[in-house]
Amino acid sequence: MILRIEKIVAGGLGLGRADDGRVVLVPGELPGETARVALKRSHRQYLEAELREVLEPSPERRSPPCPYAARCGGCDLQYAVYPAQLSIKQTLLEELLTRGHLAAKILPLLAPPLSSPLEFGYRQRIRLQVVDGRVGFFQARSRQLEPVSACLLARPEINRGWAAFVAHPAWPILARAAIALEFACNPEDGRLVVLLTLSRPVRPAQRQAAHQLCLALPEIQGIGFRAEGRQDGPFISRDSGPNGRNSPDDLLIHLPLPPEIAGRPLRLGVEPGGFSQVNEAQNRNLLGLLLAWLHPQGQEIVADLYCGMGNFSLPLALRVREVYGVDIQAAAIRRARENAAANRIDNCRFQRLGAAAGAEELLGSGVRPDIVLLDPPRGGCREVLAALGRLVPERIVLISCDPATLARDLAGLEEHGYRCQAMQLVDMFPQTHHLETIALLRKGCG
Repeated sequence: MILRIEKIVAGGLGLGRADDGRVVLVPGELPGETARVALKRSHRQYLEAELREVLEPSPERRSPPCPYAARCGGCDLQYAVYPAQLSIKQTLLEELLTRGHLAAKILPLLAPPLSSPLEFGYRQRIRLQVVDGRVGFFQARSRQLEPVSACLLARPEINRGWAAFVAHPAWPILARAAIALEFACNPEDGRLVVLLTLSRPVRPAQRQAAHQLCLALPEIQGIGFRAEGRQDGPFISRDSGPNGRNSPDDLLIHLPLPPEIAGRPLRLGVEPGGFSQVNEAQNRNLLGLLLAWLHPQGQEIVADLYCGMGNFSLPLALRVREVYGVDIQAAAIRRARENAAANRIDNCRFQRLGAAAGAEELLGSGVRPDIVLLDPPRGGCREVLAALGRLVPERIVLISCDPATLARDLAGLEEHGYRCQAMQLVDMFPQTHHLETIALLRKGCG
């Protein structure tokens, strides 16, 4: 059929309508384009189609720079120039907020998107799939592997190290049991930490192969192993020998923060496989925005209820009186404590607790934070809203990677008397439909 694209919806899909009015979703399209599409699947409420030919292209369309773009499942907006990507994401966010009945109150507060300093080459970490020894990404909405040899989103150091890694004679020994391969770049020296996920526990031959790679490739800082149902390890470096070590300390990624962020330089370590924002430069911008909005005066008490390794807690700790951080992951809390000690920060307390349990712990101990920071996973923070209604912080910062759950959680916070004061889309993931949003809310204002 011939389809006129009205807009881009969640998932980066173009939306048009069939002659009978039914919604048709098709990837690879831009608003205002006319295209020839072929129907793939019929669902109860919509039709799925694939693009065959763009008949009337948008002036904002470009040929994707990546040769894998048409088949790889990652960069679903790479066919649009970067300013158009930002516009598409802003419109997506606005529409989801409107569905949540928040438009009249929030849309006037929504600032223009904060663009990424880098359009390509920004990812400090990438995760690849391994199938029968082949390395690549899964195709869109599929478990079909698309073999690739480089990724334009990855930092150049990752692409160079990746090429050397899989070309080495020791790689096939590891590849036989590997199901995933993660490269993380240490910004301080450009060396790579590799995390191999195996389908079975690591064996002596694989330990030996990993050590050979560390000896042969100076760009590899070390290699860690992960197998389902087992503790991560061993962690192998040039100096560890083939048996490796149980501790990941030799394989830490160190993310430096300049003095203009928190008042003095910070150096935050992340363990292999640990969470950190993949766009290091944009993470700094996000931190700067957070501190500018909060404008701490030095006496505030802050609760960071999804603290991770301390990405927000530790810069804030240098500007406030006290920070309480909780996270459900033991490795994250371990690293947050180590980062606090390494940076000589002694006004933080980190506990391994879920967000709701952490809020209840504060209530039980009589701590009443002035500021609560919420940076939940994609599912949002609904479980903690009731406790926040009793904790009653003056301000809440909500950072979300899913605009649908963001709208839901904002509505929940409004029921507890919080009003949005500022909001901005932070483009953490150029070339993709994914977006990050930060919102500042205050009790009883607006």
